Amino acid sequence: MSLKRITLTETQKRELCVYALNNKRIRAQYVDWIEEKWHQKSVMYWPKLELALKEFILTYQHQTVLSDALLVKKTKMIADGLDIPQDALQFFLGWLHKFKDRNRIHQQKLDRKASSADEAACQCFT
Repeated sequence: MSLKRITLTETQKRELCVYALNNKRIRAQYVDWIEEKWHQKSVMYWPKLELALKEFILTYQHQTVLSDALLVKKTKMIADGLDIPQDALQFFLGWLHKFKDRNRIHQQKLDRKASSADEAACQCFT
C-alpha cells in the first residue's frame, strides 16, 4: 500500500518557514538532546597503558612490522608491568583501531632494500 503524495501549497510552505524561523531555540534544544543521548564519549580507562604502548610503537615502528596481534600481545605485557588486572582489560580490534586513530598510527609497507641503500649514493639523485 503506497501513500498518496501530497504537495504543499505556497501558504503552507511559508507557514513552515515562519515557524522554523521563530522556533530556532526549540530546534537547537532538540539537536543538543539527540547529540547528548547518542554520542558516546571515549574514555581512556588506562592512560598510562596507552602512553606506554604509543611509546613502544614510536620506538619500533621503523625497525619491524607491528601487526595488530603483536600490538595486543605487547599491550597485555605492558598491563602486567603496570599491575592492571587482565580481567579489567578487553582487547579487541575495535579498541585497537580507535587507539590507532586517536594517536594517528597507520601501517606502512617497509622495503627491505631501502634500508640497505647507500645514503651517499642517494644524495646524488636529490
